[in-house]
Amino acid sequence: GNCGNVFNVMSVAQIQKLQKISVEQTRLHIPLLFGYDVIHGYKTIFPICLGETATWNPSLVQSSARVAATEGAAAGLDWTFAPMVDIARDPRWGRISEGAGEDPFLGCEMARARVRGIQGTNLAAPDTLLACVKHYAAYGSVQAGRDYNVVDMSERTLREVYLPPYRAAIDAGALSVMTSFNELNGTPATANAFLLQRVLRDEWGFRGFVVTDYTSINEMVTHGSAVDDADAARQALAAGVDMDMQGGAYLNHLKSLLASGKITEKQINAAAKRVLETKFRLGLFDNPYRHCDAQRESRLFYAKE
Repeated sequence: GNCGNVFNVMSVAQIQKLQKISVEQTRLHIPLLFGYDVIHGYKTIFPICLGETATWNPSLVQSSARVAATEGAAAGLDWTFAPMVDIARDPRWGRISEGAGEDPFLGCEMARARVRGIQGTNLAAPDTLLACVKHYAAYGSVQAGRDYNVVDMSERTLREVYLPPYRAAIDAGALSVMTSFNELNGTPATANAFLLQRVLRDEWGFRGFVVTDYTSINEMVTHGSAVDDADAARQALAAGVDMDMQGGAYLNHLKSLLASGKITEKQINAAAKRVLETKFRLGLFDNPYRHCDAQRESRLFYAKE
């Protein structure tokens, strides 16, 4: 019962084994959510996202995302950490290849196409994955192109250049969002209530859940904005982060933070509810093994289509 979601486990056999433990041997029988970075193909590999973007052909990009989702789902996965929609204008930044380049209009077109390809028309269908929009927000504008670095920009630039592709992905139906490692104007994105509450939920009406990037709650200590992991967990939960990826900050500290009155049960319930609602939408409570079909796995990898 100490794990609700699993990262980087692949194959029907392995996923079925872990899912069986969760739904049959834990107190609440809540199904696990299995995620993986299916970025530009799972088994069948397509051009990098920047290369696909250069076609200016959203329907073709949507088709390649559909193939990636079909193969990923056939491997037992439920969730992909894509699309990456960060606008990037500094060639020194090493993650440009995952995005759609420097233009907000084109970035919006590609964001919509990739979400529609990943999620299809029915999130509970056996050939779909949950999309995760990343990295929220302005990750592509880190100073000097240095990953994890700070971002300092006006709200006008943020809203006109960097935010539109995230909004486009949300409007296309994406139901999970990943926070970025960077600070934005002095506040880490993972503890940024302006981004996570005011813009994402209040202005855009987002109703999915927010997950951190890999240990980004813990990284807030390195940024100097939290004194320790417990303080970082408190800040992240208060800002609107629902799921802690890999860092253990929520698992290790939420109980003591609650006991000390630094967080509330209402905050925990709100985060848990958003994750559970998404698992329901994925059909995992109806059938936790919906993606666990070994015959389909072998049949759909490298399919002729």
